[in-house]
Amino acid sequence: MSSFFHSIAQFIRKHQLIRSGDRILVGVSGGADSMSLLHILAVLRTELGFQIHAAHINHHLRKNSDLDQKFVEKFCATLNVACTSKDIYLDKKIKQGGSVEEIARQERFKALRALAKKTHSTAIALAHHRDDLAETVLLRILRGTGLQGLQAILPKRTINNFTFIRPLLDVSRSEIENYIKQNKLTFRTDPTNRQTHFFRNKIRINLLPLLKKSYQNNIKDVLCNLAVTAGEDYEYLRQETLKVFPKLIQKKAPYGSIAFDLKKLQRLPNALKRMALRYGIEIIKGNTLALTLIHLKELDELIEKRPVDAVVDLPHNTRAVKTKTSLIIE
Repeated sequence: MSSFFHSIAQFIRKHQLIRSGDRILVGVSGGADSMSLLHILAVLRTELGFQIHAAHINHHLRKNSDLDQKFVEKFCATLNVACTSKDIYLDKKIKQGGSVEEIARQERFKALRALAKKTHSTAIALAHHRDDLAETVLLRILRGTGLQGLQAILPKRTINNFTFIRPLLDVSRSEIENYIKQNKLTFRTDPTNRQTHFFRNKIRINLLPLLKKSYQNNIKDVLCNLAVTAGEDYEYLRQETLKVFPKLIQKKAPYGSIAFDLKKLQRLPNALKRMALRYGIEIIKGNTLALTLIHLKELDELIEKRPVDAVVDLPHNTRAVKTKTSLIIE
C-alpha cells in the first residue's frame, strides 16, 4: 500500500472513524472530492474490513443533475459498490426564503440520514478535506463564532444519533488532484462552485488567495492549526462540564425539561456555565445547531440580571425560564 493510502488508514485508525465490520454510507455527488473518497474507500475496504454503500442525492437544481446521477451510478458499478440515489425537491423551501446553499445542505443531510437508516449503515462518510477545513474556519470567523465554531469540521461527529466521518480531513485539495490524475478518475464539475455570490465560494476564490499572497503564505495551515487547537481546548472544557453537570441538575423538573440549580450556575466560570447550558439544550433537543452566541448572552443576562419568571426564547420551540431557585430549559 502506498504512503498516501497508509496515511489515510492511519488517520482513520487514530480517530476511530471505521472499525472492522462497519457498513459505511458514502455521500457521492460526482465531484472530484467525493469521487476520490469513494475510490479510496473502495481500495481500503478489504484491508480495514468494512463495507461501503454509495449515496447520491439529486437536488434537481441544475439541468444536468440527472446526468450527474447516472455518472455516479455507472462509476459505482465499475467499483462493485452498491449505490442508492435519492431525489429531493427544494422549490417550496426556497420560496419560503433563506440561503439556497444552506437549504440544500440541510435537506441533503436529512436525505443521507434517511438512507443510512435504510441501509443499516454505521456511519456516513463525507469528502471534506483540509482546504475545506481552512475555508470553514475563516467563514465562521467572519460570521462570528466561539470556541466550538472554531473547531469547524471534525473528523467524527454524531448528530441526531447519526455518525458522520470525514476520512480525507487531513488531505489537501492538491493531494486529491494528484490522486485523480494518477488514477485517471473522471468527475463532474458543478458550475455553481465558481459563483462568488455564494459566501463560501467568495472566500475560496477571492479571500484566501489574497491572504496567501499579501499576508500569510501558509494561511491554510494556520487556519487548520487553529481548528485543531480550538478543538483540543473545547474538548477539555467539555470533559470538565461533564464532571460538574450532574451536580447542577435538580432532580424534580417538569417532564421534557431540565432544571439547573440557579445559584450553582451563577458560581460557575462563564466558559463552564455556557458549556453546561449547551449540553442541557442538546439533551432536550438532540443538537445545538441553531444556537448562537446571541442566545448564550441572553441566557447569561437571564441568569444574572433578569427577574423571576423572565423567559428567553431559544431555537426550535425551546425556551429558558427563570424561577427563584432554578433555570428551566423546556
